[in-house]
Amino acid sequence: MHSLYRIAFASAILFSPLAQASETFDYVDIGYSLQNTDYSGFGDSSSGTLKASASAFGWLHARGRYHAGNVRLPEKNAQQESWSVLGLGVHYPLNAQTAIFLGSDHNELELQNGSTERGWYHHIGLRHEFNDKWQVGLEIGESDVLFRDTASLIEAIYKVTPQVGLSATLRDYDDLDLTEYEVGVRWFFRD
Repeated sequence: MHSLYRIAFASAILFSPLAQASETFDYVDIGYSLQNTDYSGFGDSSSGTLKASASAFGWLHARGRYHAGNVRLPEKNAQQESWSVLGLGVHYPLNAQTAIFLGSDHNELELQNGSTERGWYHHIGLRHEFNDKWQVGLEIGESDVLFRDTASLIEAIYKVTPQVGLSATLRDYDDLDLTEYEVGVRWFFRD
């Protein structure tokens, strides 16, 4: 639970008057995810997810994710209690609709056996707004938490109103053979 406090603290700093908006990097998203395991002996699982991102200075963003669930992982036969992520990144607009970004996230896995695993996820990606309703994000990175793995992400957002959207995310871990399907509601707080 202390990870949620860190996410809230980091977001509060970036909500300050010094912060400048970068619309696609300023949101809070609450969702439901289903983890599909492709390896034998492990069943599917589901959980709740809270994601947030806030930008500053037109080029910097902080992001966080809290994932509560009992996902079984084949590495060390671990079972996840929660997974929290805090990261910093930079983004650069290629034009009014498209931005590239890169960043580094610190990951913390709380396991049901009481142990904690920590590691990093370094990534690069692209966000594009097709129009005032549709956005898409692509990301690829290298994770080193419990195991070293390549992760990729595809995210689509449909804005119901200028401030509220529906999100759908597909996150895939290559060597872990884990695919995560997530749907959520996103609030754009600086649109």
